[in-house]
Amino acid sequence: MEQEFIKKVLEYYPFDVQKVTLVKNKSGRLIWEVGTDKGTKLVKAATMGQKRMLFLAEAHVHLYEKGLSIVPIQLTKQSGVSVGTGNIYCTVYDKLVGGELNYYHIEQMEKISKFIGQFFQASKGYVLSNGSKKRTRLDKWHKLYRWKLQELESYKQIARSYDGDQFSRLFLQYVDVFLERGRQSLESLDTSYYKEWTKEVTESGGFCQQDFTLARFVEIGGEPVMKELHSITYDLPSRDIRVLLNKIMKKLSVWDSQVALRLLKAYDSSYPLTKEQYEVLWIDLAFPHLFCSIAHKYYLQQKQSWSDEKYFWALQNIIAVEESKGEFLQDFSKQYEQIKEE
Repeated sequence: MEQEFIKKVLEYYPFDVQKVTLVKNKSGRLIWEVGTDKGTKLVKAATMGQKRMLFLAEAHVHLYEKGLSIVPIQLTKQSGVSVGTGNIYCTVYDKLVGGELNYYHIEQMEKISKFIGQFFQASKGYVLSNGSKKRTRLDKWHKLYRWKLQELESYKQIARSYDGDQFSRLFLQYVDVFLERGRQSLESLDTSYYKEWTKEVTESGGFCQQDFTLARFVEIGGEPVMKELHSITYDLPSRDIRVLLNKIMKKLSVWDSQVALRLLKAYDSSYPLTKEQYEVLWIDLAFPHLFCSIAHKYYLQQKQSWSDEKYFWALQNIIAVEESKGEFLQDFSKQYEQIKEE
C-alpha cells in the first residue's frame, strides 16, 4: 500500500525516479528517500487538512524567497507545493547533507538564536492564499496563562490524593510558589507593551516556528540550514526565543545567565527588540512554562515510555532551572544594557 502511494505521489513531480527507500515510519509519519536525475529528494508525508497544509507549505516558500537559509520545496509539474488526498499530504525537499548541531555547543546555539531572529524578519509580509487556514496565538496570552494556572490548581488536588507518590510530594512543595509567579506574570501583561506589540505583529504578518529543535537543522559551511518547516503560528517573536532559552537551560540543568545573555545578544543582532518588547519577554520567561509542562505530562501520562524515576528526575531538573532563573529576571535593566552593548 505504501509503495503504491509513493509511486502515485512521484508521478506529479518533474524528475526521473531511480530508487525509492522508506527511511522513517514513526508516529504515523512516512518519509522516503528518492534518488532522481536531479539529486536525492526527501518525500515527507504528514497527516493534516488541506487548508493547514497550504498554510504551512506556502509559508515555507515565502521564507525561502525572502532569503532564509531553508531548503527549497520541490514544486510539482503544475507548480503545486504539495500532493495529497483526504488528510494526508506529501511535500518534497532536496536532501541536505551537513553536520549535526549540539545544544551544549554555545557558539552553535548563538547561530541558532540569530537564525530565529532572521526567521521572524523573513516571515513578515506573508499573505495567505484563499484556500489556507492560519493558526494564531496573538492576543491569547492571557487566556493561555489562565488555562495553565487552572491546570496547576487541578493537578494540586490530584497530587494530594496520590499518597506516597514521590513526584506528587515534590510537586506539592513547589506548586504554590509557581502559581504565584504565574499570577504575577498574568497581572504584569496588563501594564506591559503586550497589546501594542500584538497590534504591530498583526499588521506585519510575522509568524513563529514554535519550537526550533535541532533535529530540523544541519550545519553547512559553519551555518545552520533548516531542513523543513514543521509547524508555525502567528505570535509575538519573543515566544520562539523564550522556548529556545528554556530548552537549553533545561539541558544545562541550571539557568546560566551568561549563556542567556550571549543568546539574547545574538538574537538582537538579527532582530533587535525595544526595551518595552524585552519587558514582555521577561514576563513570559518568569511564567513557569516548564513546571506547567512537566506536570501536564505526568498527570496525563503523555510519555508512556517514561518511568516514574524519569518523571521525577525531570521535575527536579525543571525546579532547579526555574529557581536559578530568578536572579537573572530580577535585574532587567542591567541585562537589557548588556544585550544592547556593542
